[in-house]
Amino acid sequence: MKILSASVALLGLSLMSMPAAADSPFPRTGSAKLAAYTVCRSLGIIDMGAVGSQSSADCVGIVKNKEAAKTLDNFAIHCLEESHARVDGYKFTGTCVETDADGDKIFMTYEGPESGPISLIGGTGKYAGIEGSGTWTVTDAPGNTPSQFLFTLDYSVDWRFK
Repeated sequence: MKILSASVALLGLSLMSMPAAADSPFPRTGSAKLAAYTVCRSLGIIDMGAVGSQSSADCVGIVKNKEAAKTLDNFAIHCLEESHARVDGYKFTGTCVETDADGDKIFMTYEGPESGPISLIGGTGKYAGIEGSGTWTVTDAPGNTPSQFLFTLDYSVDWRFK
């Protein structure tokens, strides 16, 4: 009887020490206000004199959720950004992959001069089938140069799954 009691006690202690069930699955719909803090390195610039310029940059950083809810928080972000500068103005287009701690990814695009539309266009793992849209604005850090620059990409996004 002592062996059975010890076994039951050991089983009870084992169950109490087991981790809680995994976090709930990623929400099928939602919204978030995020900030991507990025550092960019110029990949190349084509200077066309009075006509303008075209450039490409490789950007990396971290995405933080600006709200109390921490959905989509603490992602690594990697973007390729094109800058199109002409006499009539300029705009940026970016293509990004955001990676969470599990290695699951969200694919995103953005465009505009200092603000504009943002789109979630797919993902992997728990984000497979994600789509969404929102808006972004940029705040440049001081001391930027043409070869290296830092900025914060603030964006709001609504998502759903296909």
